[in-house]
Amino acid sequence: MRSRLLLIAYSLSGLAALVYELGWMRELSAMLGATAYASGTMLGAYMAGLGLGGLAGLFLAAKLRRPLVGASWAELAVAALSVVAFAGIRFLPPAYFDWMRRVGTGTAAHFLTLQFGICFSVMLLPTFAMGTTYPLIMRAVCRDNRVGSLAGKLYAVNTAGAIIGSLLATFAFLPTVGVKGSLVIAAVLSVLAAWLLRAVSGQELSCTAFVKSPQVLAALGALTAIALIPARTGSPLGLGQAFYYHSSQAFDEKAGQRRTLFDREGIYSRVQVTQNPDGSRTLSNGALDEGTDNDYDRVTTTMIAAVPAESVQTSPAAASAMVVGLGTGYTSQTYRRLGFGRVVTVEINPDVLPASDYFLDDRGAADPASWQVIVDDARAWLLTSTERFDCISSEPSWPWSSGVAALFTREFMTAAASRLKPGGVYCQWLPNYLLEGPDVTMMYKTMATVFPRVDVWSINFGNATSAELLLVGHTSDQGFVQSAVKERLDELIATDVFDNSQITTASITPLDAVDDLRAAAAAADVPLNVDDHSTLEYRVFWNYLNRAFLPSWGSGGSVLTQ
Repeated sequence: MRSRLLLIAYSLSGLAALVYELGWMRELSAMLGATAYASGTMLGAYMAGLGLGGLAGLFLAAKLRRPLVGASWAELAVAALSVVAFAGIRFLPPAYFDWMRRVGTGTAAHFLTLQFGICFSVMLLPTFAMGTTYPLIMRAVCRDNRVGSLAGKLYAVNTAGAIIGSLLATFAFLPTVGVKGSLVIAAVLSVLAAWLLRAVSGQELSCTAFVKSPQVLAALGALTAIALIPARTGSPLGLGQAFYYHSSQAFDEKAGQRRTLFDREGIYSRVQVTQNPDGSRTLSNGALDEGTDNDYDRVTTTMIAAVPAESVQTSPAAASAMVVGLGTGYTSQTYRRLGFGRVVTVEINPDVLPASDYFLDDRGAADPASWQVIVDDARAWLLTSTERFDCISSEPSWPWSSGVAALFTREFMTAAASRLKPGGVYCQWLPNYLLEGPDVTMMYKTMATVFPRVDVWSINFGNATSAELLLVGHTSDQGFVQSAVKERLDELIATDVFDNSQITTASITPLDAVDDLRAAAAAADVPLNVDDHSTLEYRVFWNYLNRAFLPSWGSGGSVLTQ
C-alpha cells in the first residue's frame, strides 16, 4: 500500500512540475519573446535549478532521519516558492525593460546575459525545491539490492506524470483558466503529493491530521498569494515593445489609457485586442503587436494583396487567392474588394478569428464560398490541399519567432509554388526595417531558386523609403512586366478603392537597387534560408537587439509608430 502511495505521490509531483514549467514559460515568453534564444535560456535555467536541487538533496538525504518528511516539505516548498516565481514574472518586466534602455545599443551579449539571469532568478527557488525530492525519496526507500528496480519505477511514474501534466497544461488548463489558474492547480497537486509522502513516512493519513500540521500553512499561504496576484490585462510589456516606448513608465501611461476589447488565453498564445483613446485598435498575439487599424499599417496589409492581384492576368471574378495568416484580416479583405471570386485564409491560432471581428465588421457575414477561413497550420495545409490559386500572400509575424521562422524558408516557398496555377504569383512580406543588406540578398536568392522570376517592391512611408519589402515570385516569366504592374497599381489607387489616404502612388514602388540585389545574390557564398538552417530567424533577432534600444528608435523614431 505504501509503495503504491509513494508512486502516486511522485507521479503527481511530475505532473505538477510540467504544469509549473509551461505556465512560467508562457509568462516569460510574453516578456522575453518567443525566440529560440528565449526558449533555450528558459529551459537551461529550469534544468539548472533541478540540478542544484539534486545536489542539495544528496546532502540532506544523508542528514535527515526521516527523508520522506523532508520530501514532503520540499513539495510544499515548490508550491510556496512558485508564488515567488509568478510574482517575479509579473513584476520584473519594467526593471528588465528600463535596464536595457539605460545600457543602450550594442548590448546583444548583455541582453542574453540578463535574459538568462532573469530566467535563473525566477525559476531557481521552486526548481531547486523540485530537485531535492528525488534524492530524499531514494534515500528513504532504497536500502537494499532493489535500488535499480525502485529507481526505475520512480523515474517511470514521474515521467508519466510529466507527460500527462504537459498535455493537461497545454490542452486544458492554460486555455480554460489561464496561467494563474494553472499555477493554482499545480500548487494543489504539490500539496496532494506532500500529503501522500507524509503518509508513506508513517504519519497519519487523514485530512484532519494534515490540516492541523504546520506544513499546510505554507500550502494555504501559497494558494492565497497566487490568487491575490492580479491577472495580467492588456498587452504585456516585453522585448517587442522596445519599438514603441522609451521606458516602462511610458508604457504604463499608455496602457492605462487603453481599453481591452478582447482577451483570450489559448493553446498557442494570449490574443488581445485593445483600443486607444483615439479609437485606434491593436491586435496582440503573445508578446508582439501584430496588426492595427492604423492607416500606415494598412498600407502594408493592403499592398500584400494588391501587388500580386495586379500581377496576374486572370480576371478578378475568375481568380482565387490564398492568404497565410488572418491577423486583422485587411489583406484578405483587399482581395475581396478587388473582386476575387474566391479567397482562402489559413490561420493556425483559432483565437485570432474572433479577435479579427474587431477590425472587420463583415467577416462573419462573408459568403464561405467567396471567403473561407481555415484553422490550420498553413504549411501543412499547403502540402495536403489539392486546391490551386492564382495568388498566394504570406504575411506572418516577425521571423524571429520560432514558430514563424519556417514560413520564410525555401521549403515553404516550394510548397506555395506547388499550389499556384500556371501564371500564378507568390508574395512574401519582409520587414526591411529589421534586415541588413545580406539578409535581403539571402531571401532574394532563396526565392529565386524556387521561382523563375522575382520582382522586388518597396513599401514607403514618407521619408522612410523601403521600410518594408515585398518579394513577388512568378511561376512564369510571361506575365505583366513590373512596370506594367506599377501602372495597373497606380490606376487602381486613383480609384480610391482602398479608402486609405496614406495609400498613394508613392507608397508602392519597384525597388531602385534591384539590379545590385540580383548581382549580389548571384555570388556563390550567399546562403539560402532553409529548414535545416533558418538563418533569417537568428539574424533578425540580432538586428533587432542592435536597433531597438537606439535612442532614436521607437516612440516616434520607428515607422511603425507614425
